[in-house]
Amino acid sequence: IKNKTFSTISTVIFLINAFFIIPSYTNKQSQKQKGNPTTIKLFHSNVLTSNTQHLKLIKQIYKEQSDVVILQEVDKSWMKSLTAIKTVYPFSIERPRSDNFGIALYSKIPIENFQVHFWTDLELPSIEVKFVFKGASFNIIAIHPLPPVTKEYYDKRNAQIKVASERIKKIDGEIIVIGDLNTTIWSEDYAVFESGTGLTNASKGFGIIPTWPTNLLPLMIPIDHCLISKKFKVITIKSGDDFGSDHLPLIVELELY
Repeated sequence: IKNKTFSTISTVIFLINAFFIIPSYTNKQSQKQKGNPTTIKLFHSNVLTSNTQHLKLIKQIYKEQSDVVILQEVDKSWMKSLTAIKTVYPFSIERPRSDNFGIALYSKIPIENFQVHFWTDLELPSIEVKFVFKGASFNIIAIHPLPPVTKEYYDKRNAQIKVASERIKKIDGEIIVIGDLNTTIWSEDYAVFESGTGLTNASKGFGIIPTWPTNLLPLMIPIDHCLISKKFKVITIKSGDDFGSDHLPLIVELELY
């Protein structure tokens, strides 16, 4: 009887988990057939402000040869080291901070225009950029909401996400939202954000891509995300190599039709 009860409980637990996990491995975006696509590769990472292994990250950026690099938790020390990549990424927006909420964007593609938003009374920077590349126009929004470590932070994180959602709905054209969102794809708050913006997580159909925390490898979860509008197709999405941060990079290659 005990074995039967244990088996039943185990099966129920398995099915509950499968209900949430299986969609991550199925239902890839349908293939886009019309027109010649523009390929865009993104490299995103929360670098961890206190991390001193700057050269490891820089080498990885060079190896991946992305078009746009988005980095979070950058401070003045990181800015000094990242000067090295500006020969390859001459277009940049940098807002370093000492409190784990600095942000920077580096690009091979000329920046058409940009805004730095300070949503809510927290005044933490988010970057909105418009690009025109090979005849295609698209927008990137890079955000880094607070971690929900307390009830206050949870509420403030959701307030940031809500304001970002309202801004996204006002933008004309194709959109990429990327960043350490400090939430998983299974969170109700994340689901509200995705459905409210009409965006799709680029990982859909590619499986779970855990990025944090690197010191608990078997228990890592996906909190770094790339969400895209409908005219994008995902070619590849993967995590990068460990370079001393508590996050792994998120690397995404897209086609825009």
